[in-house]
Amino acid sequence: MSHERYLLLYMKHANAEGAGIPIPITLEELSETLHCTERNVKLILKKLGEDGFISWTGGRGRGNRSQITFLQPREKLLYQLAQLTAQKGEYRLAFELIDQFGEGTSVRSQFANWLNGHFGYRTEKVDDQDADILRLPVYRPILTLDPKDLYYSFSAHMVKQLFDCLVRFDRAADQIVPALAHAWESNSHGTEWTFHLRKGVFFHHGRELTADDVAYSLNRLQGSSASGWYVRSVARIEIKNKRTVKITLEKPNWLFPRFLCSPGLSIVPHELVEQDDHFWEHPVGTGPFHFMEWTADRFTMAANTQYFGGRAHLDGVVIVIMPENTFEYSKSWEQLLVDHDLREKEPKHGWQKIESVCNGCSLLTWNLGKQGIHQSADFRQGIDLLIDRSRMIRELGEDLIYPARGFHPNDLAASWEDRGDIELAIELIRQSGYDGTAIRICTYGIHEQDALWLKQHLAVYGVNITVQVETWETIREPHILRNADCLLYCVVFAEDEVCFIELYEQTGNFLRTHLDPKISGWVKNTIDDALASKEYVNLWQRLLSIEAKLKQEHMVIFLLHKKLNTYYNPNIKGVGVNSLGWIDLKDIWLEQASEPSS
Repeated sequence: MSHERYLLLYMKHANAEGAGIPIPITLEELSETLHCTERNVKLILKKLGEDGFISWTGGRGRGNRSQITFLQPREKLLYQLAQLTAQKGEYRLAFELIDQFGEGTSVRSQFANWLNGHFGYRTEKVDDQDADILRLPVYRPILTLDPKDLYYSFSAHMVKQLFDCLVRFDRAADQIVPALAHAWESNSHGTEWTFHLRKGVFFHHGRELTADDVAYSLNRLQGSSASGWYVRSVARIEIKNKRTVKITLEKPNWLFPRFLCSPGLSIVPHELVEQDDHFWEHPVGTGPFHFMEWTADRFTMAANTQYFGGRAHLDGVVIVIMPENTFEYSKSWEQLLVDHDLREKEPKHGWQKIESVCNGCSLLTWNLGKQGIHQSADFRQGIDLLIDRSRMIRELGEDLIYPARGFHPNDLAASWEDRGDIELAIELIRQSGYDGTAIRICTYGIHEQDALWLKQHLAVYGVNITVQVETWETIREPHILRNADCLLYCVVFAEDEVCFIELYEQTGNFLRTHLDPKISGWVKNTIDDALASKEYVNLWQRLLSIEAKLKQEHMVIFLLHKKLNTYYNPNIKGVGVNSLGWIDLKDIWLEQASEPSS
């Protein structure tokens, strides 16, 4: 408190003169600055003097003003205050203080450089014991930890740290492997699935997992906006015994075990969720980490030492939620971080780099539930042909890598040069009857830059674009989705087939929301036909026919594929990127330096 009061007085009364120069002043002036009585001003001045911040000389006699001398340079003191605030975990407040008191100083950049050593992997003393702690800064909030409400990959990633699913998809082996269930079987039609639970799996609060938890976790998804689509065909769930669950489906679904690998189908403790209205503020699961603390600044987890899948090498993880406007200072942070929305960062000398092509793309979806010129297929095709994706990559660069012709990158993506037909595009737009009315592109986050590029690029051809920028939260508000002519965003496929279906099935999913109502029924029937196919090739052919129709009628404009870059200290081992595009925290460990020989 003394630091802030000193800085407030300094900003008001000493900015011109600086520290070390006596400044004539009255108690009345100080009272106005501090918004308190003169009596309280005297107490504050006494405290500031005792703490070595100021020297105070009271005026004697009528007409003699008092004098205050500021002893600490503002920049130095503010830097120290920001450090102390961050060390208490109040990172957001630290930047707010810098914004409030740091104008005209270099404190913000100094503070960011100090954070270089604060983030990353380090061994610290916790309860007098050495603990390996990983601190990771991110530039987005954790929106939810409830599996039934998952829309964004970061929230899903955090759910995976705390909870488990019945089964898990092993990407390297390309097969489903046991998780909470050690075995499972189905009938010959793919309509009945029976799962057998492991013995000795415990929730973080100490109770053993049972079939009741599985039945409750799946039943509670019915009707939910985000994850309800996974269980839309579930007819009933039977608890055969303490460790056996039978799930009966209304229609065949040979992909159902893959559904059950998704974070949205994580298993939760039934009695805690039912009894505690605030359960999701301090969740309890069976996962490799257990919840410790959740504030506006940070989310803290500790290793689950009894984890059935093997204890994490880390002892704790602190996810630091940084203000979005601090990203510009992140370029030299020592961090383990993958973020689909962060641009290229230069690694520190000697660091290792994981580079991969993001399994997804950026795209525009037309709101075909709203009236407007975009209802014209000619107009939509004309816009598609006008967009020069290769030029977009050259001019925006950084993490943009290939023009997109569909949702998924393939082996030919690197060699495809986007060449639009400008003359045909202009003629199609003319035929559509376009009269110059503004087309509203709604977007959020870093996608704003792509939307502004499209606005400038299309203006050359007489297409009037307005860009509406929302936040992670507001972009999903119903009136925002209804009023947008189109949305610009990015899709990432954690599990190809499942996420592909999610685009069309999930309530609140952008593509589903903007899907042409006339083909929604056809899409649903096509998905059901795909799920009924036991042959993987046939399943994919049916699913890809939906993408082909969207592309043929230009209901979606595919834009660009992006690359993911992860930089990490070479002494940190076990770094891998999971299906959600985030670092698998459980397997990370630090290679300790060898002990010197005696």
